[in-house]
Amino acid sequence: MGRQVKDWDIEVYGLETRQLERALRTVGPVNAVGKSFGVFKLNHHELGEVDVSIPRRDSNAGPGHRGIAVEGVPNMSVHEAARRRDLTINAILYDLQNDVLLDPFDGQRDLDARTLRAVDVTTFLDDPLRALRVIQFAGRLQFAVASELLDLCAKAPIEELPSERILGEFSKLFLRSEKPSYGLSIGHESGLLQRLFPEAHPYLSQGQDQVIDALVQGGTYADEAPPVRLALCLATWLANAPADALTATLDRLNIYRLQGTNLREVVLAVVKHLDDPIQTSRDLRWLSTRATVAHVLRLRSARGEDIADTRAHAAALGVLREAPPQLLHGRDLKVLPIKPGPQMGKLLAHVYAKQLDGDIETHEQALEAARVSLSNQ
Repeated sequence: MGRQVKDWDIEVYGLETRQLERALRTVGPVNAVGKSFGVFKLNHHELGEVDVSIPRRDSNAGPGHRGIAVEGVPNMSVHEAARRRDLTINAILYDLQNDVLLDPFDGQRDLDARTLRAVDVTTFLDDPLRALRVIQFAGRLQFAVASELLDLCAKAPIEELPSERILGEFSKLFLRSEKPSYGLSIGHESGLLQRLFPEAHPYLSQGQDQVIDALVQGGTYADEAPPVRLALCLATWLANAPADALTATLDRLNIYRLQGTNLREVVLAVVKHLDDPIQTSRDLRWLSTRATVAHVLRLRSARGEDIADTRAHAAALGVLREAPPQLLHGRDLKVLPIKPGPQMGKLLAHVYAKQLDGDIETHEQALEAARVSLSNQ
């Protein structure tokens, strides 16, 4: 496809697991992540982390993605080894020794036709996660999905899948696609989205999917850390869902914290305050206490609003990424006849509200406002 290779996967035929591990350790550090069935991660000095394995055979040992039993079979044929793959485009091998492409299931044909097709329709659903992989591959590559594969996806027992695996596939769709709506359209067509997210599904329109495309293609989106980008995609996707459906969907995905970012908090805050007023300095200061202004503006821009002036205004106020720091703190109230406790908290909140309204701008004005408020009580 003319793309730079980033991930290297090597399958070694004719060596037992212990022989392969011994050989790899002469090349670099090895992590035996699946030693029982011949899977290793080699830290190569030029290529970085390389996945190395012996040919494997899968069997369905129980329900769900975790019910797949894996057995390493060193002397398996290439054709049989490739049959365990999900899609034909993922079942192409390159023989380094003989300098030849091995393509037992015509994956090159499907690459040229930009089509996703199952390697083996009889075993494809042994791992129901594959149905979600079809969605994310379709979105990332913008490939068509063969009709028989779409039918398989519609029948996948996805109810067996754990929430972290579901979130993992949708994360790849949102974070690695230039056009996530393409993959989501497969989710709509196959009925997978309705089954995965029954509460939110009535509000997951394909028009909203296209707003996600605008979001990920926007300039400032790329400046955010991956967990924040994921939260913004989820917020855009679920923006039209009522609060109970939104919360139920976040629960289904088990969304809380990821790499230091509170995903749930970001999604809930942005969705709740997406349509808050942003015309005045007061509007922006108050919004900054409820959600990150930059996140809200990013989503409003994806919806087609011209937010350039508003973004510049928020940046000038210093509230694009955080709320204004309080001008007055508890330690400043020692000069007033008030003791620490609930009354002091209410007084500080009152003064901060006036600060957000723009009625006070200095520490001296804040202290005077506290004094006046206290004398009027």
